[in-house]
This record gives sequence, C-alpha cells and structure tokens, in this order.
Amino acid sequence: MLTAKVAATTLMQIMRGFPPIQIFLLGLAFGLLAFPLTKLTTGAAMHAQETEAHGHEDHGHEGEERVVKGGTDHPEGEHRHVEVPTLARLRYAHRPLSVSLKQGDEELLKGMDLSASPAELSTAIEISHEGNDLILTATWPEGTPDTALTVELEPDGFEIHRETRWSSGSSLDEVLTFTW
Repeated sequence: MLTAKVAATTLMQIMRGFPPIQIFLLGLAFGLLAFPLTKLTTGAAMHAQETEAHGHEDHGHEGEERVVKGGTDHPEGEHRHVEVPTLARLRYAHRPLSVSLKQGDEELLKGMDLSASPAELSTAIEISHEGNDLILTATWPEGTPDTALTVELEPDGFEIHRETRWSSGSSLDEVLTFTW
C-alpha cells in the first residue's frame, strides 16, 4: 500500500512539471516567435519610411498626373498626384432628392442614379498623402425624418473607406475626410 502511495505521489510530481524548465521552454517559444514577427513588422515600417524618404508614392496607377512643387512635406522637389479610378457607392434608407460630393470644385457624383440603394458610380479622385477632404451635400423631401447617408469610396489598388453622416431636417452638409 505504501508503494502505491509513493507511486501516486511521484506520478503527480511528474505531471506538474519542473517550473524552471517550464519557464525556460516558454521563454524559448516566445523568442522563436518574436524573431520572425519582428522581421515582418519592421520590414513594413521600413518600406513606408523609404516611400516617404523618396518623396513620392508609387501606387502603380495610370491616369492624369499633376505635379506639385515644394511644400512642407516635399520641399526638395516634385510630388505627382494621380487621379485614380474609383467606385463611389451611396447607401441610404430614404431616397434623397439630390446628392453632391465634391473634391475641391470637381463634382464626383455626376449622373448618379439615386433610384435605388445602394447607388454606384465610377468616378476618379485624386489620392493625396495628406488625406482627401470631400464636401458632401444632400437634400430630402420635406417631412423626411433624420436619416443616415453612407458614402463608400473604393479607389483601384486601395482599400474601401466608408463615412456615415446623419441628416438634420431635410438637408445634410458635411466635410468628409478620407485617408489612404
């Protein structure tokens, strides 16, 4: 009976393990995982720094180019801004009478059919490294309750961004900032 008790105690000690060995194995596993993760994360940051250091963004898009000289971000030379083909999508619960989305003086939603939600239109926007400020204006018929309007922009080669704004009364006037 005593040998059975000793065997059970020894078995329980073996199952619990030896804490210094467990700590060593945990540290070893962490070290083995940390090394490749560090390489992966610093490589992406270095690529972003190289892009900024060269003073331009190369997104591989063709289109209309505009050269901007100087500035605080690129004082040493030129920076090319490219108009990128973009899918613009509007989602709404109550159909608006009119919707306008402008980048500067340029209307981005020319000819958009608002008969069904979501409404889609192919357009082009100039992607800026500082972000894009777009002016959204919409009107609804009198008596329409406050409603949400979602603007989705999906430039070629960039991820989709959404902004939702609520109307006040029968109108909406907002500045939306999209950063890619």
